Amino acid sequence: MKIKLIISYDGSKFQGSQTQPHQNAVEDVLSTALSRVGIYEKPSSSSRTDKGVHANNQVVCVRCGEHFSDLNRLKSLINCHAHPYIHIKKIQKVSENFQVRFDAKARAYRYIISHDEFSVFESDYVVYMPKFDIKKANEVLQNFIGTHDFSSFMKTGSDTKSPIREISKAFCYEYKNKTIIVFKANGFLRGQVRLMVACLLKSLKYKNSSELLKAQLQNTKILTRIPAPPQGLYLNRVFYN
Repeated sequence: MKIKLIISYDGSKFQGSQTQPHQNAVEDVLSTALSRVGIYEKPSSSSRTDKGVHANNQVVCVRCGEHFSDLNRLKSLINCHAHPYIHIKKIQKVSENFQVRFDAKARAYRYIISHDEFSVFESDYVVYMPKFDIKKANEVLQNFIGTHDFSSFMKTGSDTKSPIREISKAFCYEYKNKTIIVFKANGFLRGQVRLMVACLLKSLKYKNSSELLKAQLQNTKILTRIPAPPQGLYLNRVFYN
């Protein structure tokens, strides 16, 4: 049977989510945990995350034997081997036709910026910087809403068939001396979210912030090619029908 796993992981402990030759990716460690309980097929993820990027609700799919009927027990068994840096939050049985990547209708990310004093114990999970104008930031973020050609927001060396993406949510809010930036779209290019954050932060240094960001969306001006640091980024949710 085919099962869907909802997982969270600490991206600072891995070289990204996609399996790697050195076997230090999320999929590699999860595969080892699955094999310890008798599941030997390679798991497939809904989205790829880069080195240092975290996930609250990544979706992974894998086939297993029909004898794994008690999914709650299976979750506990896998977690014994996946902890401490990967946690299985939920397991569901899905149709054999379910495609974990291509059936996803939207994905949501959040980026966390802390305005607290620097802490070595939290530095793998937030990015530190001074406070900025939330109202102005939200005005600039509204320019992302809609369908755009994100060619200028692609990570250098990215290979994709189409840079067109539709952004349905782009906003930020304050919470416990942190600023949380949220994006939701029908899909993201590799490195796109971090470059969107970087362009937002750079644009806020100028009076004509929205005009500068609009120019980059129209591919007539480049604010920056340097993405925001990975440790502030979290894959928050994957949406299916």
